[in-house]
Amino acid sequence: MCRIAAFTSDKISESTLSSIINAFIKSAQHDAYLLRVTNGKYSTHDDGWGIAATGLIKNNPTTAHYKSIDPIFYESSTRVLSLFLRKIVNYQPVYVILHARKSSASEPFGLEYAHPFMMLSSNGAAWFAHNGGAKKKILAEKLGVFPWTRVDSELLGYHVMNNILSCAENDENLDKCVAETYIESKEYIVEGSALNTTLLLLWRNKPHLYITYWVKEPVNEAIRDYYEIVVYRTSNMILAGSISIRDHLSLDVIHDSWILEPGVYELSPGEIRKLTDL
Repeated sequence: MCRIAAFTSDKISESTLSSIINAFIKSAQHDAYLLRVTNGKYSTHDDGWGIAATGLIKNNPTTAHYKSIDPIFYESSTRVLSLFLRKIVNYQPVYVILHARKSSASEPFGLEYAHPFMMLSSNGAAWFAHNGGAKKKILAEKLGVFPWTRVDSELLGYHVMNNILSCAENDENLDKCVAETYIESKEYIVEGSALNTTLLLLWRNKPHLYITYWVKEPVNEAIRDYYEIVVYRTSNMILAGSISIRDHLSLDVIHDSWILEPGVYELSPGEIRKLTDL
């Protein structure tokens, strides 16, 4: 169980960027939805975090990527995030994904298991983060790897990124590759869990940002609520992420907000477009 966020803007102010990051930090430090779904056992996502960003500086693409095993609300983490804020605020446009991890007791723990996971190809790069559970043994067999030194979301991510990048390398439409891959990936999600993901791509020098939302056979209302995705829109920015962000975000410039319907969505500055249902 984790927390995710994705946002993009053609030009973002330092105060807006700081407000988004701080709301995400607070949503990981105290999550009322996690408290409810674990019957009071857990309230924090404290098993590592990560950020990936891409955008343009003087019309040339650039990237930033960092992962830590420290909880995102530790001073060591907030200090690093402030350094990233100083850099990515200059990206025009800017595309960002964030992840805070709450690992299952049986899953491996360590820096390499923090999200986002990255994959490179000859014409681009991809970063993937997931909130939910995946069928690790089946995915490991499909990928030809040993399962017990991998985390389920990692294997799901490499499956998703490899399929999309391979599809796009064959000159297929990128959005079509994304939609078809996610539809197929539903079969690898554990019952009572979710295919809630963020996917950041730098493809042929152009950034792309996607978010997915789908819950597989939720066992109760608390699970359904926990996995909801909320969207915020302004004239030049879209922010989408885990529902707990809503408890901590305060932005005067928000035009409207809503809960996503299940599906695969592309985010661009000021716009969100549904590619397919899930």
